[in-house]
Amino acid sequence: MAWKAEYTGETVNEFLGRPAEPRAEITQLTIRDIEALDCAQLVQRFPEVTRLHLYGRLGLLSAAGELNRLTSLQGISIDDLFGMTGEDLLRPQCVPKLESVDLHSVPAAYAAPMRRTWRHEIPAGTYVSVLRARKPEWIEENRNNPLRDWDGREHISATTYKRAVTQYKATRKAILQALADEPTAVRPKRLEEIGRAYGEEFNRLDRRSGFIETVEREELFAALDHIVNETDVPHGPDFGEARDSLISGVESVRDW
Repeated sequence: MAWKAEYTGETVNEFLGRPAEPRAEITQLTIRDIEALDCAQLVQRFPEVTRLHLYGRLGLLSAAGELNRLTSLQGISIDDLFGMTGEDLLRPQCVPKLESVDLHSVPAAYAAPMRRTWRHEIPAGTYVSVLRARKPEWIEENRNNPLRDWDGREHISATTYKRAVTQYKATRKAILQALADEPTAVRPKRLEEIGRAYGEEFNRLDRRSGFIETVEREELFAALDHIVNETDVPHGPDFGEARDSLISGVESVRDW
């Protein structure tokens, strides 16, 4: 019988480093929200995994070559995780049962040899999908970009994505400057102005291509939260007021 298990990256890291018997009964394993994960420890704890799904948010996989020790592996998917190189590629002779390889937003240095190696297995029935191979410059640029998932999204053009990121960066700079430099008495007004500019710019972008749907609207507000949360520690209790002022400005103008 196949046993399924699902963890967050934080949860799995809490117990992977502690001595324990291998969980050989777990054959289908999903780990989400990975910030950092040691694949050597993963393989040691879950040696009989046949289906492995690893999802990060610009997270880091270390010792990814150790996944070759999962000799029963039949399917693997890796999404938005980095740190792997060509030396870590899965080798057909090590994982002979592998029938599905699904890579999305991984280092180009890992994606290319994986694609090159596993495409030879496609005629034998292996499913291979390698999308959004990322170069080091992209990783560095997007580490602090909450809109990075828009890059390559089906209904968002490359031009729209670039303009959206430009506006996000301008908004972030303005917010951080206002929180650092503006007197407390005038800060709410200044943040409302910044929120209006943010809302108006995305109104213009949306009129061009109509790309803002429910998900994108939520992500635009989450991007503001991301900026304000950066100021939580240095600016203490004001961050809640800052968010309210920004949202008030956005809501006063937004069409999306």
